[in-house]
Amino acid sequence: MRQPSSRYCGAKMRKPGKAASAFTSVEPEPDERLSVAEQVARRLIELIRSGNLRPGEQLPSERELSAMMDVSQPTIREALRGLQILGAIRWTRGGTSYVSSLDLTDMLAPLQFLVPLNANNVETLYQARMLIDGGIGRMAAMLITDDAVARLREIVKLQKGLVGNAVGFRVSDLEFHQIILDACANPFLDRIANSLYTLGMEYRRVASETPGVIAQSVRDHAAIVDGLAAHDPDMTGAAMEEHMRNVDRTTREAMMRLASGGNE
Repeated sequence: MRQPSSRYCGAKMRKPGKAASAFTSVEPEPDERLSVAEQVARRLIELIRSGNLRPGEQLPSERELSAMMDVSQPTIREALRGLQILGAIRWTRGGTSYVSSLDLTDMLAPLQFLVPLNANNVETLYQARMLIDGGIGRMAAMLITDDAVARLREIVKLQKGLVGNAVGFRVSDLEFHQIILDACANPFLDRIANSLYTLGMEYRRVASETPGVIAQSVRDHAAIVDGLAAHDPDMTGAAMEEHMRNVDRTTREAMMRLASGGNE
């Protein structure tokens, strides 16, 4: 086996043991353990991605992985914990590790915990949403059915009566955007868009209870539906982006109210 270079992770190298097999042999210095754990996690991810480890398959024990990769068991444990957070593996109560189903829901669910929304990144969240939702609008305009457009019009009509009902509006808002996502029939877009939607929900809840915000969203929704009904990608994308600009503005205002200790 070709010996790995010392630049692999900046750790002190040892000769591979018999159980090392295809794995790189590394022994971290105490203050380098995190970087070595990251390298171990990447090797495991590559095994999953290449199909050597498949969904539902049991991983070797921590002791076995330690021998195979020639690193300490705490390093293996740290790498596995990171992969568990990312949804790539799951642990049973007995300490056994399995490759997860790799379902997109599991893989993207941690996003809202890994990237909490705050005043420093709210702008970047809505930049991402503007780009993604604008693209979703353009794609949906070309694919959406007349029945789906009719359902969206019904929701907008219903929302006009929910201007004073923030809870009811939030429920209908999720349904509105999900119908547009469903028209795209793209599970990757679906999960990414829903994860970004969820990230700002705490502040959207406050914003939706602010006078005038729901009425603006209803107007935005009506413009989006007009674009979809015309099957006009540019018109729909522009309407979605304008909606995101309004959401960004009212979310920032809601964050300022929370920071000042009030939400009236």
